[in-house]
Amino acid sequence: MAGATFVLLLSSVFESASSHGLHFISFTLASTLLLATLEKWKEFEAFLRNVQNNSAQLKNLLIVLCIVAGALVTFTLSVNFALGPVVAAGLVGVCAAAFFRRHDVPIYCGAFVGMVSENLLPSHWHVLLASSISAAVFLISKSVFNGFGGKLGTIALIGCTAAALLTDRPFIVRSVPGWDAGVYLFLYSVLGVLLTYVLSVRFNHSPVMSSGIVGLAGGLLLPILHPDFGSSLASMVICASFAGMSSKERVPNELYAVLIGLICALVFIYSAPHFGGAGGKLGTIAFGSVMAISALRRVFGFVKEHAR
Repeated sequence: MAGATFVLLLSSVFESASSHGLHFISFTLASTLLLATLEKWKEFEAFLRNVQNNSAQLKNLLIVLCIVAGALVTFTLSVNFALGPVVAAGLVGVCAAAFFRRHDVPIYCGAFVGMVSENLLPSHWHVLLASSISAAVFLISKSVFNGFGGKLGTIALIGCTAAALLTDRPFIVRSVPGWDAGVYLFLYSVLGVLLTYVLSVRFNHSPVMSSGIVGLAGGLLLPILHPDFGSSLASMVICASFAGMSSKERVPNELYAVLIGLICALVFIYSAPHFGGAGGKLGTIAFGSVMAISALRRVFGFVKEHAR
């Protein structure tokens, strides 16, 4: 509200100055702008005092800002600096874990929003809308599905899908990859989830740092190693790395991680025609795969218990 008022009043000042020069009308409008800005600053100070008195409110505000910032920075790196979504998200994840450890999770969630294709959400305003919706979902879902890799991506997919629907943007239609690439997709999916899981669980790196390192490495190396379909393999690796962010309580060992990697690759291949270009789709693939294997563990446990 304050920003909209400031822009409108400032525009009026410039319009008056360009039309009539610097005279009484321009002075009056400029004074109005100054006084309104001072009043808004006083209100902002009062807002900050109220927020500081409510630590939960301050924490939620920081979460929203981190998600929005992560999305906009990733989208800028991906589109404007032509790094591509995988490298951009991996870089943001590594930097978030290295320099903003206390806020790396919401920043990385925002990065998943920022992985959206410019053909789906073409501007920073679209990404701002998507990340704002994702931030609301993040806050609502803080107490559920914790420890499941891919949860952040699912939150991002909800935001991107909602933004696309609200702005009447069609999803990109892609074909199912051929099996010439399919074999490599399975291989790199298993490698991606294993490397991330080992870095996170066995070497005690943060899940965000672990996924960011694996995703960044995949985004830089695989297009060189596999010129024909390296970008798809890089997407597969970072997708699997999201699954590898799972906690040890959800994925107890590397065997389950391998199974998750295989499911990730299968879903990645056959979901290609759907939700094309949406940020968070890869994380949603990971989320569904982790949940499926987690449920399978429960079934095995139930059968084992009742077979005694």
